[in-house]
Amino acid sequence: MPACAGMTTESSSLYMKINYTLRRSRKRRKTISLNISEANEIIVAAPYFTPVREINSFIQEKQDWIEKAIKKQARARLARRKKEFVTGERFPYLGESYLLEVFCEPQEKPGLLLWKRRFYLNSPEDIEAKKNLFVAWYKLKAAEHIGARVDFFSRKMNINPRGVRISSARQRWGSCSPENKLAFSFRLMMMPPDVIDYVIVHELMHIKEKSHSRRFWKLVAEAMPDYKMRQRNLRKRSEDSLF
Repeated sequence: MPACAGMTTESSSLYMKINYTLRRSRKRRKTISLNISEANEIIVAAPYFTPVREINSFIQEKQDWIEKAIKKQARARLARRKKEFVTGERFPYLGESYLLEVFCEPQEKPGLLLWKRRFYLNSPEDIEAKKNLFVAWYKLKAAEHIGARVDFFSRKMNINPRGVRISSARQRWGSCSPENKLAFSFRLMMMPPDVIDYVIVHELMHIKEKSHSRRFWKLVAEAMPDYKMRQRNLRKRSEDSLF
């Protein structure tokens, strides 16, 4: 990436072995900032006359943030990698990761089984067929698990939804219709149980309050005091929602 007008670019590093590209600006910049590119390049922008020791001190203070950001980007790239549904790949279920073993036994019914901490997939060599078997399995497990947890929280909070369905939504974990019908994505089954519970409580509370108002979040907090921690975990693990 070329340097912007009015800026100079130089490479530098810290004794902590964090290499970075420094871009000095002659313009009105008053503060130091940093950005991490898709290629994990650390780019630091600073006012032109800022001493190197001050820049190094700034980066040292941000070391934990830098490491976490790089790891997060690595997880995101891994999640974006297209699944091939072959032996050796890993798939998440209830917050844990399991190895997949694929085989083709024509005399047996095609399907997916989780047994002794490993997925076993009996399927012909067709990627769409394999994917469809995974989706069907996740949807079945979602209907069982989410259905039971919705019933549990409904009774506990005395809230009655007018139906629950499992969807294939990619962008929404759950939803509550104007008629108080709930829907949850099968991809939610890739999350830990406590995160699934948070999404369920969140949607149940929309029966009482449709908007994300202060009243809504107060209701959620009353039902689940640690909801913010679960919410952060949901965002952190969102890249695990494969295919």
